[in-house]
Amino acid sequence: MLLPFREHLDFGPTPYDLLQAEEGIPIVKGNVVHDVTALELAPWKRMGALGCYLNLSNQQQTDAYVCEIRPGGETLPQRHLFEEIVYVAKGRGATAIWQDGSAKVTFEWGPGAIFAIPLNSSYVHYNGSRDEAVRLFAGTTCPRMINIFHNQDFIFRNPFNFRDRFHQGDDFLRFNKHITDRYWETNLVPDVNQFPLDEFPMKGKGVRHMRFTLADTTYGCHVSEFPPGCRSTFHRHGPGAVIIITQGEGYVMLWKDGEERKSYEFKVGTVYSPDDLMWHGHFNTGGGAMRHFAMRGDSPKYSHDRFRNPLWTMIPMDEEPLQIQREYVQILSEKGVEAAVSVVED
Repeated sequence: MLLPFREHLDFGPTPYDLLQAEEGIPIVKGNVVHDVTALELAPWKRMGALGCYLNLSNQQQTDAYVCEIRPGGETLPQRHLFEEIVYVAKGRGATAIWQDGSAKVTFEWGPGAIFAIPLNSSYVHYNGSRDEAVRLFAGTTCPRMINIFHNQDFIFRNPFNFRDRFHQGDDFLRFNKHITDRYWETNLVPDVNQFPLDEFPMKGKGVRHMRFTLADTTYGCHVSEFPPGCRSTFHRHGPGAVIIITQGEGYVMLWKDGEERKSYEFKVGTVYSPDDLMWHGHFNTGGGAMRHFAMRGDSPKYSHDRFRNPLWTMIPMDEEPLQIQREYVQILSEKGVEAAVSVVED
């Protein structure tokens, strides 16, 4: 039996809502942001840079933000008791991370890099260019943690050092393990568009995929690739997924049971976030591979559910309305791209 989507209940501002209001930067809501590199930002006092929040899909599990660092600039030092995963949307620079009593670990990054901040470690981001601004897109577990403890001093001024999560010196960049199919543990991925992925036929023909545990976080993320003419099955899950397109073009289709299906075109830099138990599917309409980077749920290492998703979270393509595939094939034909048949495998 398929689960119905859950009704959103509003009991007034949460501790996280109050924190956002105090920060005084724009808050973007909804399900889709066309281009994070074009979002309007405002001075962010805590970060010492420009920024905005992306509080998407009407949920309080995770959030995202965009931070822009001026040419030759840097952020103010940060430290917080929530997890954070960073994707470099634009520019080149470096990040320094340290704990009390330990030396700083500094590493460089460029467009397409992903990395995580070890929990409650101090860090600073630097823009390595004197001509171009840097834009970082980050997902965090701030809403969950702020709402649990509802005490900002505890979250932002907690002195505890998680020594087991911090790889010092050269070990930070040397930590790199392919644990099993579609699962990797590391601290830094230099470019998500160049990282080798494993086959994932359950998501569709030709689909490739890799899940990550970054910096020993419990916050999950993955990269998926869809070849030309390929698309995903429709699937759904709980709230909190935030997805950014890192390569290619296409569209995402979103709907809840009993509601009209809606399609949104995407390109590199588009971000979308399905509501709780909202059906969604990813469609590649370009002549090359399409990749996205998604942050959601638990990391594989610390997942509370060690079983693979049951098929009731997906709709096999032979059970979906025929119109969906026909419209997709028509769009591909108009672009001169050959459609590939996608099949869910048991």
